[in-house]
Amino acid sequence: MGKRLFLFVILLIFSAIGFSQEDQVDSIMPKPVAKLPQKPIDSTFVTYYQASFDSIFLAAPKVIDTATFNANDFDILSKERTIYSTLSNTGLAHKSMRFKYPDQVGFDMGLPSYSAFIKTKDNMNTYVSVLPYSEARYVMTSGDKEQHLKVKFGRQFARRLYIAFDFNTEISPGVFKNCRTNNNYFWINAHYTTENQRYGAMAYWYRNKMDMLENGGIVRDDDYISHTESDNNVISTNLSSATNYIKVSGAGLEHYFNLLGNTVKVKHESDTTQVSDNFIADSNIMDSIALDPIRPVMDSMQIAAQNEQIETKTRKFTLGRICHRFDYQRNQLFFNEASISADFYQPFAIDTLLIPNKTTDTTIVQSITNKLNWNSLGYQKYNDDVPFLVFAGVEQGIYKVKHFDYLEGEMGQNRNFNQLSINGGIIINLFKSTRVTGKAKLVTLGYQIGDFDINGEWRQYLGTSMKNFGKLTFDVDLKRQSANWFEQSYTSNHFRWENDFKAATYLHFGLSYQYKAFSVGVKQTSINNLIYFGLQARPEQFNGFCSIREAFGSFHFNLRRFEFDGFASLQKASNEEVMHLPLFLGKLKFSYSQPIFHKAATLQPSLTVQYFTKYYADAYMPALRTFHLQNEVKIGNFPFIDFALAIKVKRANIYVAYSNMFLLTGNYDAFIGAHYPMRSSRIFIGINWRFFN
Repeated sequence: MGKRLFLFVILLIFSAIGFSQEDQVDSIMPKPVAKLPQKPIDSTFVTYYQASFDSIFLAAPKVIDTATFNANDFDILSKERTIYSTLSNTGLAHKSMRFKYPDQVGFDMGLPSYSAFIKTKDNMNTYVSVLPYSEARYVMTSGDKEQHLKVKFGRQFARRLYIAFDFNTEISPGVFKNCRTNNNYFWINAHYTTENQRYGAMAYWYRNKMDMLENGGIVRDDDYISHTESDNNVISTNLSSATNYIKVSGAGLEHYFNLLGNTVKVKHESDTTQVSDNFIADSNIMDSIALDPIRPVMDSMQIAAQNEQIETKTRKFTLGRICHRFDYQRNQLFFNEASISADFYQPFAIDTLLIPNKTTDTTIVQSITNKLNWNSLGYQKYNDDVPFLVFAGVEQGIYKVKHFDYLEGEMGQNRNFNQLSINGGIIINLFKSTRVTGKAKLVTLGYQIGDFDINGEWRQYLGTSMKNFGKLTFDVDLKRQSANWFEQSYTSNHFRWENDFKAATYLHFGLSYQYKAFSVGVKQTSINNLIYFGLQARPEQFNGFCSIREAFGSFHFNLRRFEFDGFASLQKASNEEVMHLPLFLGKLKFSYSQPIFHKAATLQPSLTVQYFTKYYADAYMPALRTFHLQNEVKIGNFPFIDFALAIKVKRANIYVAYSNMFLLTGNYDAFIGAHYPMRSSRIFIGINWRFFN
């Protein structure tokens, strides 16, 4: 009885609340138009930003690629519009066959030969999802037990607190002697903003570990081309006991503060004239003499009737925000070799070995940087069309480099560098059709003083950004770049040098046109005093001008159930003695999608072809972890063809791929690097699966 009474009371209360909120309107009045229900939120729609507060406010969020078309591109090198020269199996050193323009000025903490596999503060993302988002990818191969595992996760843990992490591990034993990779990385970041978004903070940590066996390439290319041995593991390689071990780790904090609040309070005084006039009008029936005694009371009533109203408005203009970023990074580079191979190092070892029996080269590079910037951003978020932005700041860095000292048998003294630079830039967006950007950086004190970088871009829509006949983009860049610490001074068991190079100057022009899914363009880069690694695997300088010209095109479009993606590049260097590039390289991928099982799944076969003309590809020196010129062998003029069969079921992409199909013709002139054959034909089995819980 008590439970029934309790239920009745609850129902009565809710009925009373519902009745009290019902509109009491005249029955002859027209009924209000019923509002259409809002479009339901797609909880599986996931976007992400680059993990930087400026990118969150400036750029439109990117959408997670869930298409089946790209599901089988598990190798990160295959996702870019270029072809990489690499070392037989995934995870090892690589170099783009397209000329790559240097993108920074200042102390260099990068490792160019491993840049695609190392994740730092510039490669992190922040995932935005209604539900907690996670994704797992697993790939394995038949035979050599190559495995890849990648896990991504992001969610909102509390109001305005987001946490994301990414873990990746790759084990690739390889099919040649002493050729193996065991690489992994992990990064995590968290960002928080106050409720009014006046202050925000982001913290991050990352760690990369690369454990590699290095064989220096095969001794005789004909041993592989003739294919007299079906087992590639019996082919002789240059090195049998060399290893490279790389650790790159770091942490940092970024935060911002808006100088003014997002809202402002405005006071309004109510008009009391009408009230006093009515009072006086109603008082006309009274004798004026009778009003005299109560006039002070009337005046006080008027003053009391004045009601100050306070209205909160969003501020139209702000004074911008102050941003501060602290970064710490530590690179540890270890090269070990249990037995010295005199034949391999003979063409390079001008100096005698410090220790003839065993090599233990160690280099540690550390950096601590503080960057303080002001920009005109406020609280509003933009999607790549901020009408106006200006920024300026200063960056201070402390750097330390030390090598293993063979004479002392311990790590040597630190080489300390200090650097102070200033930077600034501007973005102007006009008439929804023109966008002009420019930025500059100048090293003002310390190491590499006088180096600078000035670049600008003009983007013009033929129409407006929403309705146009294409987009023209013109960019220009001028920079002065001194030799970095590695090119300037280095000490190891095999290589030692002290150089006094002049600063190199780069002048770059680019013009491109894009219409819908198609893009074409041209580039030219002129370099004075180019620093490069020559035939002796040592840094050298070309005293004069060298230019590189390139014409390129790309596309990605659908034609009914067919999908096409590709790029092509035609490039030429003015001085081929110091710059080796293939004249042509290109890649084409196409697929066909077929719904199956009453459209519960989609079956998609695809074919990928990549090709480049013959050229003297740069050789790789494991002891230096870098590429250098060679004039012995040419590679290229061989089509690399991969076939994949994928099926998408709900949020899972499952595929089987067969790589390097052209080897089935019996042609084994399939080299992807100097003395490094392309990975042999093999079957890959993989799955990409997204979760929302």
